[in-house]
Amino acid sequence: MRMSSLNNIAYIILLIIIFVLIPLSGNQYIIHIMILSFINAILASALDLLVGYTGSLILGYAAFYAVGAYTSTLLSINIGLSPWLGVALGGVASMLAGLVMGIPALRLRGPYLAISTLGFGVIVYLLLINLDFITRGPLGIPNIPPLPGAGLIDFSSRTSYYYLMLTVYIIILYILWMLTSSRYGRILVAMREDEDAAKAVGINTSLYRISVYMISTFIAGVSGGFYAHYIRYVNPDMSSLSQSIAILSMVLLGGAGTVIGPSIGAFTLMFVSEILRPLLEYRLLIYGALIILIIRFFPGGVYGYLIKNLVQRKTVSKEIVGEVKT
Repeated sequence: MRMSSLNNIAYIILLIIIFVLIPLSGNQYIIHIMILSFINAILASALDLLVGYTGSLILGYAAFYAVGAYTSTLLSINIGLSPWLGVALGGVASMLAGLVMGIPALRLRGPYLAISTLGFGVIVYLLLINLDFITRGPLGIPNIPPLPGAGLIDFSSRTSYYYLMLTVYIIILYILWMLTSSRYGRILVAMREDEDAAKAVGINTSLYRISVYMISTFIAGVSGGFYAHYIRYVNPDMSSLSQSIAILSMVLLGGAGTVIGPSIGAFTLMFVSEILRPLLEYRLLIYGALIILIIRFFPGGVYGYLIKNLVQRKTVSKEIVGEVKT
């Protein structure tokens, strides 16, 4: 095993240890922000499958997040279904919505695809507002049942929910890493770089494009379900354009086309949003300016910038060592 791989594993283990120790501080505010950060990191990582690995610009992604949250909520409240099963079915509902959007998207590219996904997000937002006999419209749905505990574990406790979301986050990140580092991930990158060339070598690009939409939107729906049963309140703003732009900003800020980059963007934006809470009414302006600055000066995002500088430092240090030896 290479030394760089060992270093990466060491960094990951150190990060997990830090995450595990955070609740020991007893600071409920930090624990709350970290739970939301884990949910957003999962959401941003799922979006990165579409943005970073297939090159699709998605502007209505929050719609799938909302579909998962509302599906789990309505099943739990109206039918009495276990929230655990509701979260899973919320993912399935979002996946089916992803299929509905993915089929027309096979014929669209670039700005046309972005506009169509934006339209899909607007449709979901309007449905959540106007179907008030089901969704309670702009008022949203309060008093959502929390996830039931198991034995001594009570998920109505923030600390227990923190460790649950940490576990889910690690599992999903590992699955995405396995997926993107496999032949499947290499095919997605090939499609992003030149879809015609991918077709020419016998790749069924339509099948892969549909499948990645379904995988990504399933994860979005699951994260929406976890959010709903943690906050215990949902409203149509979950599918708003501002929410979609926030998720996209996390991906671009951290670094699209990387497994860990969107997580960096999610944690950074969550804590920056808390620091700038008095200015949150200008969040669209802030996110827009942030995207422009990133594309202009850091096209690889924070993760790409850090990796580039680490590689340069290693190269320089090797050259210095070589000169000393000679």
